[in-house]
Amino acid sequence: MTPTPEQEALVKEQKLGVLATQKKDGSSQLSPIFYAYQEGRIVISITKTRAKYHNIKRNPQVSICIMNPEGRPYVTVYGRAEIEEEDIVDGTAAVFKRFNDRGLPDNFEALLREQQRVLVFLTPEKFVP
Repeated sequence: MTPTPEQEALVKEQKLGVLATQKKDGSSQLSPIFYAYQEGRIVISITKTRAKYHNIKRNPQVSICIMNPEGRPYVTVYGRAEIEEEDIVDGTAAVFKRFNDRGLPDNFEALLREQQRVLVFLTPEKFVP
């Protein structure tokens, strides 16, 4: 499903969302995350040590609610997540630059590996206002 121009503008403009994944017991886990929107996909940087990593490995169907800081408008994006564990530098840099204006450290790639970072690519299947 293609987003409306308003929905896509909101996803591009905002940088913080709430990611919903499914726990082992079937209940929802909600996690605030920073993201980047690239080539029609939502890019999220997480670590292997977090529950959301294991939740996505077990069930890649996720959603993310993205809202204007004033509360409206908002959009919930439903889709399938893919985890990338190797080629993570550029995507993670794009996410980090959305909330950090100090630039990237010289040892950025080593820091990502030390933190056990991975990228999550959410391919949208449905946009709900």
